[in-house]
Amino acid sequence: MLWPLVLVGGLLASIWLQWRYKHRRMLKMAQDLPGPPTLPGLGNALQFMGQPEKLIVVIKELMVKYGDLCRFWLGPDLNIVVSNPDDVKILLQNPKNSIKGPQYKYMADLLGGGILSGSGPAWRKHRKIANPNYGKRAIESYAEVFNKEVALLLEAYRSVPAGKQFDLYYHIVQTTSYSVCQTLMGLSKEQTMNLPHIQDIIDGTPRVYDIVFDRMTKWYLQIDPVFWMSNYCKELNSFSSLITDFSKQIIIHRLNYLNTLGEHCKTDLMNSSEDSLKNTQLSVIDRFILSGELDKEEMVNETFTIFTSSQEASAKISSFILLMMAYHPHCQDKLFKEIKSVMGDADRPVTDDDLKQMPYLEMVFKEVLRLFPIGAILQRTVCEDFVTSSGTIPAGCSLVIPIYHLHRDPRFWKNPDAFDPERFNPENTKLRHPNCYIPFSLGPMDCLGRYFGTKLVKTICVRVLQEFEVASRDSYQDLRVIIAISAASVNGFHAMLKPRVAK
Repeated sequence: MLWPLVLVGGLLASIWLQWRYKHRRMLKMAQDLPGPPTLPGLGNALQFMGQPEKLIVVIKELMVKYGDLCRFWLGPDLNIVVSNPDDVKILLQNPKNSIKGPQYKYMADLLGGGILSGSGPAWRKHRKIANPNYGKRAIESYAEVFNKEVALLLEAYRSVPAGKQFDLYYHIVQTTSYSVCQTLMGLSKEQTMNLPHIQDIIDGTPRVYDIVFDRMTKWYLQIDPVFWMSNYCKELNSFSSLITDFSKQIIIHRLNYLNTLGEHCKTDLMNSSEDSLKNTQLSVIDRFILSGELDKEEMVNETFTIFTSSQEASAKISSFILLMMAYHPHCQDKLFKEIKSVMGDADRPVTDDDLKQMPYLEMVFKEVLRLFPIGAILQRTVCEDFVTSSGTIPAGCSLVIPIYHLHRDPRFWKNPDAFDPERFNPENTKLRHPNCYIPFSLGPMDCLGRYFGTKLVKTICVRVLQEFEVASRDSYQDLRVIIAISAASVNGFHAMLKPRVAK
């Protein structure tokens, strides 16, 4: 009975020794970096176990105790946390750091190695193909759809009894999902409504992201046999089948549309400039199809990636803005006065010119992204040694950029956990370090959908606040924030809507 144990033990010891020899240079350099003590095999993985809020606390404690550059181990993966804004800018803008870190593998298991979770040549090609649909001309053309869907959101909110507290997110994510399908996906409203499993996907996406993040942060779920035997795996497999049906139907709709176009017309549209009016006639999915760069599996994965990365983030930011207005009535009053001065009492669509005349809305938007960034923690694979102001980052490790914590660093933000849109007025902005606020990341892997999301979010918030006063029985101090890929509210987004009386 001892021989099997001896053999297994010998095999594990051999693997461990080979790994240490292969990574001997990185191990030696890591010894010179500050960081917490480690356990054999696990590194610091146990520190990240526990309640979802614990990750925020652990990263903050590392930064406070060990400074602007520190290391921690998740099993065999060396992670280097960099929190000096100047170093962060240099590292993120360097194209040699355009490879996602190993923890993104668990996102790629669900979405494939594409625009959101991948890197390298395929990621670069796919992003370039999709880029025109996120340009200025394309986003201008989405205004009609955004306003129509927000009008339906207002109808849904009117049906909620005044004084009833409910989760604002539920109806908003319907709005953002249907908006994405009719703009980036190129579908009609009828086609969108009849997509297979669309409601199950909208409802299930937050749970799926929670599972993916659990795999990123819990060492035992990274052991494949353990994960395969868990209920998590069954949930993801079930959701993946929904994704496949959903995405395939979108692709079929767009193939049918493209079949109505002549070959000369397709070529002309693909080659049109970003500012050309013709450029808006193709959806992202059309461009993927016409490029010939994606195989069937990549098409399915990228179709869902475009959908989920746009609808979920936009809904979350919109919900946070409305929730912050409920918690801070004086800010809501100021924003409402601005909206009223531009929109009047007219029940009409929001235009780009309207949004340009709302500087306080922009300040509120930026403050929400500061406190609740969509990319809360970034991870990149370091391919060569990098010298920073605090030390050398060795090749082979993972670079960790704690955006959530950088946005709340007391060195750069007075009373950093407080909600204060005035931080972003012109005077305060000039006084602040220019690189301590990076809600959309920096460099070649910055957020592709930043302008799309900004316009959709602002359209939602302007129309809702024009018609309703938002209040809550809870307070800002009751808010429990976690990092689960993006910053999220454990409590949801519960508030009450009170119809405004025109004066």
